[in-house]
Amino acid sequence: MRWTYELRKEDSDIFDKATPKQKKKLKKLLQSTQPTEYMGQDFTKLGDLLEELKGIGVNKSSKKMQKRFDTFEEANLDMVAAASELRKEYEILYRQLRGMVYPKSKGDLGDENNE
Repeated sequence: MRWTYELRKEDSDIFDKATPKQKKKLKKLLQSTQPTEYMGQDFTKLGDLLEELKGIGVNKSSKKMQKRFDTFEEANLDMVAAASELRKEYEILYRQLRGMVYPKSKGDLGDENNE
């Protein structure tokens, strides 16, 4: 999911207060903190690993291993759920901060108004 903003220096009170060096740094920071599609991929890869190990039958070698494996799967699901929630919160906070720097003009297209 990407947000596009037409950058208009004249619409930003924050840029009016910043020095050229601060403006450049702020633009770079906004670009580097923009949410990406990679944020939750590690957790889903871990789920893929668990599924692959399950397919091999690692979890069936003993009762102890099966219990341990069930614990791993539960922990991964908890992490995926937490990551999803954090991702939503991160995106909302990012849009709010970006909206402060680059306020939308009337008629701009964009995502939900969480700003």
